[in-house]
Amino acid sequence: MPPSTLVSLLALGVVVAVPIVSLYRHWGHTEPPDWPRLRRGLALNAALLVGVVTLVVATGSPADAGLTVPSVGAIVDGFLFGFIAFGGTMLAVALLAKFRGGVSADPASLVVFEQPLHRRLAVAATGATVEALLFFGVAIEAILALGGGPYVAGAVSAAGLLAVRARFSVKNAVQWVPGAAVLSGIALTSGTVVPVLLVRLLYDSLTLASGDESDYVTDGDA
Repeated sequence: MPPSTLVSLLALGVVVAVPIVSLYRHWGHTEPPDWPRLRRGLALNAALLVGVVTLVVATGSPADAGLTVPSVGAIVDGFLFGFIAFGGTMLAVALLAKFRGGVSADPASLVVFEQPLHRRLAVAATGATVEALLFFGVAIEAILALGGGPYVAGAVSAAGLLAVRARFSVKNAVQWVPGAAVLSGIALTSGTVVPVLLVRLLYDSLTLASGDESDYVTDGDA
């Protein structure tokens, strides 16, 4: 049984509120982020994700959060082709950015690059899971359940991801526009959030594990 309209609206409201509150909280800080602040933010977002997914699944089914497995082949194909499409898109954007002054990173990522490997991987796993399930799982399924079309669902999910990215760096969010569109496409064509989650887990882990501050510029750099 699908979740009620009220539950779908509530879940969608939480998803929309996350980037808005995130933007308000972080733009209200004049000092750069530090590790304790980032850790608290990750823990809060993870707890919020668990609450929303639990509510949606308890009143409906795992499919209403995008947590469905149409077939093993669909998951494997979605992950393999999805990672090629997403990784290739992000690589093309990075190469273009290098010719236009450098690849932009938000200050939060620079803080993460200073941490030991186990913390980097923990951030990658937490951030990828929260963003994938909230925006490309819960949000898409809630919009579809409310009668919105796939294009609306894809646009809202991508916009949510970009708004969260913009909390620390607008330039970084702009660089994510093509990638966000690809992730929406993966979720909608696969009919599940699982490939998106796997793509983000692998991409974020590789990026944060191998990244270095010297590889990036920030919004304040000349």
